[in-house]
This record gives sequence, C-alpha cells and structure tokens, in this order.
Amino acid sequence: MKIYRYWAKASEPVQKADRTWNLECYGGSNSNVEEALRRASERAKAAAAAIRQGSPPDHYEYGERPIREEIVEEFQFDGRTVAVLTRNSYGSLIINTSHALFADIDYRPPSLLATLRDGVGRLFGRQPSTQDEQVVACVRRVVRETQDLGIRLYRTSNGFRCLVTTHTYDPTAQETVNLLQDLDSDPLYVTLCKTHECFRARVSPKPWRCGVPRPASRFPRVNPEAEQAYGEWKTAYQEQADAYSTCALIGDFGASHVHPAVEPVLRLHDGLACSGNGPLA
Repeated sequence: MKIYRYWAKASEPVQKADRTWNLECYGGSNSNVEEALRRASERAKAAAAAIRQGSPPDHYEYGERPIREEIVEEFQFDGRTVAVLTRNSYGSLIINTSHALFADIDYRPPSLLATLRDGVGRLFGRQPSTQDEQVVACVRRVVRETQDLGIRLYRTSNGFRCLVTTHTYDPTAQETVNLLQDLDSDPLYVTLCKTHECFRARVSPKPWRCGVPRPASRFPRVNPEAEQAYGEWKTAYQEQADAYSTCALIGDFGASHVHPAVEPVLRLHDGLACSGNGPLA
C-alpha cells in the first residue's frame, strides 16, 4: 500500500510567457522526512517541466499523485498490517487494505439508449428494472460465474458497496481489474486500486451530508493555529456524524465462508461503517 507516515513539501519555480510562480508538491515516505522531501522535489521538478512543455501535470488525486492523508490507526493480523485507517482530505475516515477487495458501485444517470429501451418496454407492458435490481442481479451473476466466490453487499448513500469475503486479491493484478469491472465499479476507483496498490472504503459520513463543512486545512497542517482549528472541526464533525451511518448491510451472496485474512477487515469495516441506524451519509 502506498500509504505514507512522513510527508514533506518542495517547490520549483515555473516561468511561462511573462509569468513566474512557485509550483508546490508533496512527497511521502515510510522511512523518514528526508526521503519524503526528495520525492517531493522530484515531483515538483517533473510537474514544472511538464508545464513548461505545455502539458499540464495530472492534478487528480486518483492518478499518480500520492494519497496525502493522516494515519489514524494501523491494524495487524498474524504479524502483518491488514488495514490502515486514514482521514481523507474532507475529513472522513477511510479503510485502506492491500488484500481485501472493496468495490463501490455508484448510481449513474440513465443513458439515452436505456431510456429508449425502457420506453419501448412500457409500450408492451413490461416494467423496467430499477438500478437496485440491476446491481443485485449483477452481483448474483458474478458469484454464479466465479467458483467459490462470496460477496457481501451494502447500500450506501449514492449506490452500493461490495466486499469479497472468500478470497484475497492483489490490487495491481489483471484478475482484480477484471473483477472490479465485472462488478461495474467506478473506473476511477479501479485506477486508484492499481496505482496506489490498495483497496479503499469510506467508513464515516461525508461532512456536508451531516451538516458540517469541510475542514479548513489539509494534512499535514503547517502551524499550531491550523492544528487547533482542525481539532475543533473534528470534535464538531464527530458529534454530528454519530447520528448517521455510512452503509447498511443488504446481504451475503455466493459462498458463505470468510477468508481468515479478510475477517478482521470485515469486522473493522462493519463496526465503523454500519454502526447505528441513522440515515446513510
């Protein structure tokens, strides 16, 4: 997993036409701050060179950019880290795991073809299937076509989440990409898994869904004032978040056994994301 303990920021001057500015990049490391600074400098130089050549660097966090998040807690099983709990840029808690496959399936606006097909179906007295029914049918098909596969399905605020309970997976392997695509997972999420060598699942509400703004600053915070403001934000967020849930269990599909290395991730996920009976956020 490309989840880092140490972070540093470097800058590189960029001049284009009659404008000059400093481009800033962060770098991460699990060894020390010096290595993080070296990586930050390399990224800043590469991004500045791309801008000078007319090709803007990739600013989307799901690309090559490292995931800059505060590590909240690490979880061990049989002497190795099976999950890392982090807090993302807008303040929600995220489970990161190198082997337990999560897949998010978001609701999507219907395509023109699907709308036309449903309209024709109604003319002949057929009721079009809902997106919920289509997702459940997709999960049933995948477990039916894949021997000894088990999937736990959850509802989220904007769709569904799957956790494969019976097997472990390499996030960078083609079979993993194939399975995520078979489950109709978000293409950007598929890219994230492969690039950052981990699966991710949000396990606390999005702040704005429970009446709280985003934190005013991002990790790492640069001064005591920012750290204090963040601490106050976190207290307010937690007070509101306790009244909400992140997802709700729908059921288990396919094989019923749980892989020993997936079991602690499953318990952690359900204990955090499915606690309480509040609205999904």
